[in-house]
Amino acid sequence: MLYSITAARSTRQLAENRITHILSVCSDPIPAEVPEAGIVHQRIIIEDADYADLLIHLPASCRFIESALSSGGDILVHSVQGTSRSAAVVAAYFMYSRRINSTQALDLIRTARNYVWPNPGFQEQLVLFELCHYAPSPSNAIYVNWHSKLERKLRAAGLPSLADTTGKESSAMTSVDRS
Repeated sequence: MLYSITAARSTRQLAENRITHILSVCSDPIPAEVPEAGIVHQRIIIEDADYADLLIHLPASCRFIESALSSGGDILVHSVQGTSRSAAVVAAYFMYSRRINSTQALDLIRTARNYVWPNPGFQEQLVLFELCHYAPSPSNAIYVNWHSKLERKLRAAGLPSLADTTGKESSAMTSVDRS
């Protein structure tokens, strides 16, 4: 299930859809009472910006989605609007699980939600995700080259380096017991 933050904040919608897991791909927190509903929640704090490094978070996101589904759970993946960040993560999951390319994954998502448009930086990172064999890491040459190129672009534009935002982009996982 791919939606905006509004769905993640609605305890009624979460209950109606039997959501057991939430993957939040944004900096906006969801209210505290939602995790108290016994929902396993993982959060990736990241901006919807071409320069944001979503790529490094994709393997863990895919594992989280896979874990939710394989345990018989239902998952909500959301960002603020549900069109860029979360769409890129769901596309990455489809790429990983079905071994399809980014265009095919986005087309698949658009059959259910037609206004899905990851920003150009995330679209590029989906292509790189496949080139990295779904395992980007600081030791993967493709990831390292892309990251270095991005750092140079940021410096040239006078923007903060990714190293300055690393703490903001780290994912935190919290699990709450079901009552």
